[in-house]
Amino acid sequence: MIVHEIISEGIKVDEQMQVAAIINKLSNSWKEFQKGLRHKQSELSIVNLMARLQIEEEARKQDKKNEALANNTHANDANSHQGNRNANGNGAKVNFLTSNDSAPKG
Repeated sequence: MIVHEIISEGIKVDEQMQVAAIINKLSNSWKEFQKGLRHKQSELSIVNLMARLQIEEEARKQDKKNEALANNTHANDANSHQGNRNANGNGAKVNFLTSNDSAPKG
């Protein structure tokens, strides 16, 4: 918004300065991404920067979805294993006699 105000006053602002300002305003959670952008050899246009930011944001969303899915699957696996344990918690099979079964001999 500040750049638009400056431009509306007739002052020219270099595009690379705008790109650098946007990169510097990224939050701390984007620190590694910031470093990568700052060390690029070629100059970035604002359009290219916006495209890279959108791609990174989508990748982070997908990573969060995958992480949540993995955590949910892991929790479900732990619950299913826990449900297979007997009262002693050792996981040994417990056989219960039904009215149709005969008691073991001997």
